Amino acid sequence: AIALVSASEFTDRLRKVILDRTAHADGLVGLYAERELRARGGVPHKLFKETKGRVKRAFGAVDAVKPLRANSPEVGSEGLIAQLIAELARQYPRWFRSHPGPGKIRRDRVRAFFVVTDFIGSGRRARTFLEAAWRVASVRSWWSFRWLRFSVVAYSGTDGGVDLVRRHRSEPDVLLVLPAPTVETAFDRRMATRVRSLCVKYDPVDHHPSASLGYGGTGALIAFAHGCPNNAPRLLHATGRA
Repeated sequence: AIALVSASEFTDRLRKVILDRTAHADGLVGLYAERELRARGGVPHKLFKETKGRVKRAFGAVDAVKPLRANSPEVGSEGLIAQLIAELARQYPRWFRSHPGPGKIRRDRVRAFFVVTDFIGSGRRARTFLEAAWRVASVRSWWSFRWLRFSVVAYSGTDGGVDLVRRHRSEPDVLLVLPAPTVETAFDRRMATRVRSLCVKYDPVDHHPSASLGYGGTGALIAFAHGCPNNAPRLLHATGRA
């Protein structure tokens, strides 16, 4: 029941969704690889810097890939997506900009803000990225004048995660290559109960009745060539305690 996604299938089909959606954009599209952002008290740092004073003006740039922890410099799926974005921007310079900062958004008249990711599980990370942009006064102004619209493009996603993202104040469209199969959707009720029990019994961490099915108890049944999302049952990707 697990959807296995090869590296070529991942990039090719995600690329197609982006190109198809761009046909409906009113202007240039800014592409941003979703990644984890720094936060304080649960509130993400602003995506762009702002001038001080009563009237704030956004400036600066945004990193495509930036690990948060110096002692853990691994780059996840955002590295693959950043590469895809760079290729699209080079191949279609009249359509795309790669991670444009406020100056380039103004100068090139970027009219669409696409957050690109591999998987929307709980929806928390994609929503946090949107919130980081929304906290910038210039971004809210562009949105209110309908100069900038938001979309989140993912290879797959759960119903709950997609719904959480769609309810963000920026009113983003969410586009998927395919919906994520889960333990609840891939099996009938009787078999789903048996699979849940199996996931709890062989959970390598602590046999928690919910967490054993992955972050948020999602039970996602999908695996990419670059890794398995933490919303999948932990027996598929977690290691036991030493």
